[in-house]
Amino acid sequence: MLAEKYKIVPVASDLDLNTATTSGDSINMKNYHKATFICGYQTLGSGSSLLTLNCGPTQGVASTAVTFDYAWMTAAAAGTDADVLTAWTSGTSVTATYGTYSNYTLVIEVSAAAMDMANGYEWLTILSTAAGGSTGNVQIHAILEPRYLGGQSVTCLE
Repeated sequence: MLAEKYKIVPVASDLDLNTATTSGDSINMKNYHKATFICGYQTLGSGSSLLTLNCGPTQGVASTAVTFDYAWMTAAAAGTDADVLTAWTSGTSVTATYGTYSNYTLVIEVSAAAMDMANGYEWLTILSTAAGGSTGNVQIHAILEPRYLGGQSVTCLE
């Protein structure tokens, strides 16, 4: 089963994108090699929001930007290509352009090796920063690749 090989984590449910800066739950990555975030954007209004991944020494602390890879999937109503990813891009941020990415899915992959683990920055936090007047919501789940195999894994949220 997928859920016994990987850790599935609800990071944000209906995260409101019109708040200046908002975050999902932080994930402690000390027991994981990689995180894949599935971000389901709902109907977006005006403005744009900037999504970043940051690491820090404790839950909710976003000290250092983390480089990640990302790709978009077309809107669910787009038909047969709705499950096709665009080309992968690497960066420390991605913009959800309102009017372009309504009902799209954003896939983000980040390696724990990209984090500043040497300084104890093992907590990974996803942030969304909105432009003034932005509207919309996003739901985010993470799929974590564990360092150690086992049936049920311990929490990574605290």
